[in-house]
Amino acid sequence: MKPPPFLLAAALLLWGWQTGLLAFALLMAVVLEAARWIEWRVDFNVKDFNRVVDLASLLGVAGGIYCILTREATNQVMAMFQAASFTARSSAMNSVSQTTFIYFQWIPMILFPVVAALIYSTSEQYPRSCFFMLARRAAARAGLPQPLTPCINLSYPYLAVVLFSAGLANQRNEWFYFAVCAVMAAALWATRSRRFSTIVWIATLIIVVKAGYFGHRGLNQLQTIVENKVAAWVSSWVRRSGDRDTATTAIGKIGQLKLSGKIVMRVEAETGPVPMLLRDTTFNRFNSPHWGNSPRPADALVQVSDDGSSWTMLTKSPTNAVLLSSFSTRGQAVLAIPPGTSSLQNLPAAEVQTNRAGVVRTTGAPDFLHVRAMHGPGPTIGDRPVKVKNPDREVSPDLAVPPREQESVKRIADELALAGKPNYEIARTLTRFFADNFKYGSFLPNSLTQVPMGTTPLSFFLLKNRRGHCEYFATATVLLMRQAGIPARYVYGWSVQEGEKGTSRFIVRERHAHAWCVYWDEATHTWVDLDTTSPDWVANESQNASFWEPLTDRWSRAWFSFSQWRWYGGAGEWQNYLLLALLGLIALLAWRVLARQRRRNTGAADLDEEWLHRPGLDSEFYRVEALLDARGLGRRDGEALADWLARIEPLAKLPLTQLRQLLALHYRLRFDPQGLQQGEREALRGGVSDWLAQAKTTGSGHHA
Repeated sequence: MKPPPFLLAAALLLWGWQTGLLAFALLMAVVLEAARWIEWRVDFNVKDFNRVVDLASLLGVAGGIYCILTREATNQVMAMFQAASFTARSSAMNSVSQTTFIYFQWIPMILFPVVAALIYSTSEQYPRSCFFMLARRAAARAGLPQPLTPCINLSYPYLAVVLFSAGLANQRNEWFYFAVCAVMAAALWATRSRRFSTIVWIATLIIVVKAGYFGHRGLNQLQTIVENKVAAWVSSWVRRSGDRDTATTAIGKIGQLKLSGKIVMRVEAETGPVPMLLRDTTFNRFNSPHWGNSPRPADALVQVSDDGSSWTMLTKSPTNAVLLSSFSTRGQAVLAIPPGTSSLQNLPAAEVQTNRAGVVRTTGAPDFLHVRAMHGPGPTIGDRPVKVKNPDREVSPDLAVPPREQESVKRIADELALAGKPNYEIARTLTRFFADNFKYGSFLPNSLTQVPMGTTPLSFFLLKNRRGHCEYFATATVLLMRQAGIPARYVYGWSVQEGEKGTSRFIVRERHAHAWCVYWDEATHTWVDLDTTSPDWVANESQNASFWEPLTDRWSRAWFSFSQWRWYGGAGEWQNYLLLALLGLIALLAWRVLARQRRRNTGAADLDEEWLHRPGLDSEFYRVEALLDARGLGRRDGEALADWLARIEPLAKLPLTQLRQLLALHYRLRFDPQGLQQGEREALRGGVSDWLAQAKTTGSGHHA
C-alpha cells in the first residue's frame, strides 16, 4: 500500500530538521514525491533489485567506516576494554554510544536508493530474497532460481525508519513529539478501519497522544533522578581523570593498583635527548589523600602566531625539541609537556590556555595531536613559590607540612640532618635514603590495616612499612624538602622509559602515570625535578601486563600511523577523497543497473520494446489483437483475452472458433515457465498466419 501524498516528504523534512541534514532531506523528499507526477518507470528485474540492495549495503559499510574514523570511535572501543577506572570506561562507552547514534541518524540516506528504485520501478514490491545475500547464494549453488515471493513494500517500513532516526537526534523539543504524532496520525488515517466513526477515531487518537506525552515526560524525569543519584554515588569514590584542580591519591588504600597497558602517548626526540618526565600538573596543598592548589590557579590564554599553530608560553631560547603524539577527546586535551617548555608548534587549535600550576589545555584541536614541544633549561611554566602577607603568622603553601604529618616528617628530617644543607645536597640525601631503605610496590599489603590509632598512612610508610607506590615517595619527598625549608610541590605526569620496537620513538602507557617532587632553586629561579621512586618501578608494573598487550600494541601502532597520515600527512583532507571515491563507486553501480534497462512511458507502451523484456511478448497472437482493434473490436481496459473473444463473437463477421485454440497456445507461451515445444510454437505461428489470411479475404468486421 502506498502512503498518502507528502507523508514521506513530511517525515524526511522532520528528520532533516532534527539531525541537521535538512538539505539532504529536502532533496530526498523532492525525488520521492516527484514520482507521483513523473510517468516514466524503469523495468527492474530481480538481479537489478539485488544490485540496488547491495549498493545500500555498501553505503552502510562505508558510512560506518567514515563515522568511526571521523569520530575516533576505534580508540574508544579499545578504551572500553583497557580502561583502568570506571570513569574512563564509562566515558569511552558514552563516546561509542554517541558515534552509534550518529550512524543510525544516517540510515534514511543509506536506504534511500532502495526506496527510490522501488518508487521509480514498474513493480511495487521487492522480493524479500533480495535482502538476504546468503539465501541468494544458497539458491545459486543449488542451481535454483532466486525466490520471487514473498514480496514486501518498503514505503511504511521506510517511514518508520525515518521517524526512528529523527528521534535519535535527541533535541528534546516538545514540538518534535507532536510532529511525530502528526505524521503517524496521517499514516494511520489512510489505513483506518471504516467500522468506527471519524469522531471516535479522532477522540481515541487524542487520548493516546496525551497519554504518550505525559508518559514520556514522566520517564524523562525519572531518568534525570536516577542519573543524578548514580552520578553522586560514583563521584564519591571515582577520581575524575579530567579534573586538574585536585589529585586524589591512593595513599592509605589497600590492594593492587589496576593500571592498564593502553598506549596514551608517543614521544620522539628531534633535538637533544628524550625527556624522561613529562609534567601534567603541580600541586602545593596536601590534605591526605588529596593534593590541591592554594590559591586556586586561574587559566590564561596563550599567544598564538600568525599561522595559527604555534603557541609561545615563555620568552626564552629553547635548546631541545621533542614530538608528542596523542589523541584528544572531542577536540579537547590536557597536554603533558617536558619541563622548561617555551613553545608548542604544529598545534592547530582554537585556543590554548595555561596556568601557574603548569596545566596546558587545548580546545578546538584535531582528534590526533602531533605537537612539537620546544624546551630547555631555565624557567618553566608555573609561578614562583607562593608568598604570604605575614610570614610570622602564616606559612606559604609551598612550605606547609600538614599537622598530622609533622611528627613523622620532622623525625626523618632530623635523622638525616637536612637542616642547613644546600638544595642539591638535600636532594642527594633523600634520593639515597629512599633507595636504601624503601621498596616499590603497586600491591600494598594488608599490614596497612594495622596502622596504629593516630598514625597516618604516610607516617606508617615513613616509619614502619616503608613500601609503597610513587604517590607515597613523591608526597614524602615534598614534605621532607619543606621541613628542610625548601619550597616544594607535588607533580603529576608521565614517565618516559619504554622504547617502541623498531622505531626511535618511546611509548607512554596508562601504567606509566607517575608522581614526583619539584623543589625551588633560588639560585637559578627554577623548579627542579626530584624523583625518589625506585627506578625499577616501571619493570615492576610491566609484570602485570595483559596477555593481549602485544596484539593491542600492534593495533595502536597501525592506528597511530594512519592517524598521523590522516591529520597531518594528508593535510586533514582525507575525508574529501573518501567521499569522492564513494560517489564514484555509487555512480558506477547506478550506471550498471540503469544501462541494462529501457525506460518506458506509463501512458503509452511500445510493443516492440516490450518484446525485448518479457518472455512471450513476441507471440503472433498480438497481430490478431491488432487487426481486430483496427476494425473497431478492440479490448477494453483490464479485459482478459478469453472474455474479449466471447464478447465480440456475436459482433464479428470473422471465424473466431480457431482463435480459442490459438489463445491456449498463446497463454502457455506467455505464462508457462516451460514455454512451448518447437512444434507447438510453429503451430501458433502457422495458425495465426492462416487466420489472418482468411480474415483479409473475409472482409472487415464492425459493431452491430
